Amino acid sequence: MVAASGLALPRAAAPCPARTRAGLRPAFLRFVPPVALPPQQLRCCASTVDDGVVSAEASKPRLPRVVGMGSKLVGCGSAIPALSISNDNLSKIVETSDEWIAARTGIRNRRVLSGDETLRGLSIQAAQRALEMAQVKAEDVDLVLLCTSTPDDLFGGAAQVLTEVGCTNAFGFDITAACSGFIVGLITATQYIKGGSVQNVLVVGADALSKFVDWTDRGTCILFGDAAGAVLVQACSADEDGLLGFCVQSDGNGQKHLNAVMSNDESILSNSNGVPGFPPKKATYSCIQMNGKEVFRFAVRCVPQSIEKALEEAGLPASSIDWLLLHQANQRIIDAAASRLDIPSDKVISNLANYGNTSAASIPLALDEAVRSGKVKTGDIIAAAGFGAGLTWGSAIVKWG
Repeated sequence: MVAASGLALPRAAAPCPARTRAGLRPAFLRFVPPVALPPQQLRCCASTVDDGVVSAEASKPRLPRVVGMGSKLVGCGSAIPALSISNDNLSKIVETSDEWIAARTGIRNRRVLSGDETLRGLSIQAAQRALEMAQVKAEDVDLVLLCTSTPDDLFGGAAQVLTEVGCTNAFGFDITAACSGFIVGLITATQYIKGGSVQNVLVVGADALSKFVDWTDRGTCILFGDAAGAVLVQACSADEDGLLGFCVQSDGNGQKHLNAVMSNDESILSNSNGVPGFPPKKATYSCIQMNGKEVFRFAVRCVPQSIEKALEEAGLPASSIDWLLLHQANQRIIDAAASRLDIPSDKVISNLANYGNTSAASIPLALDEAVRSGKVKTGDIIAAAGFGAGLTWGSAIVKWG
């Protein structure tokens, strides 16, 4: 068994050899006894958020991760809605302009679900395209992770996505970590693979934040769009491991700066039958509320720190990064983080101008475009980082292919 940190946990006894659909699991997927490690407290780039000021605490070095099975990214795909909303379109709804929006965010257009389009439909398309690139059959997928904060169904959408894609032998579940969701899903996939129980994992990042935007608020409606992106993470030998290092964090003290909280409408029933407070009021969610200044301060400080910690774990200098791929929230945040890491602009992947902030979809969407255009090549090292509501943030140093 492998913990989220990647450290092997003790077992009372080795399990019986697991069986695959075709018999005994191949040798590279069989249980490997854990390596004994000296006891030590572990903490990765701890920090806190208080009143908008993010302060780094002293952190102890992470022990080298025990690598069981390796994992690598072998395919990607994406899907976007048909309807494109330009800054000029928004200027007819709220008091704004293309120049005002572009100067402050870098965004020119965004895609929004319309008509019969659904987030599930986008997720299915992205997953199918990732499988096609990876040349992996849907029935060979073992696990599907749907990273989203806006599922079509309150109870989640992973099961419906995997069924429609044809992943008849897979289990699936949703991961909710807002704009950090894809990074969390990617790391979760590698931990399942290290445990030896799965070989192919589809990680889908998808969000439709347009459903929760106040289209009369020019501070937030200019930012968000809808999309889906996916990657196929596949088991490999330890020496081919493509996840070189990672760092993930959460701090609920910053929730007040970015949220969409639950609110209550009128009671469903008018007759309470004499029971105070019953029946409960119908629940709904507010539109996205954001303190842009504080979120900006949080991101430009925490994201570079997180990447530096992930690089430290990977044993790599910042100069080894071929591509910086950040959550596409604001071009000023992307530029500030690149500057602090001393990464030149020609090594920064950005498609923010065309799609806006697509939350958990932004990283796989940008990755898919970069791979298919020939920009990202096999063997390239990518520093990816997500950050957003929660507050949550995390980074991963990965090798493509």
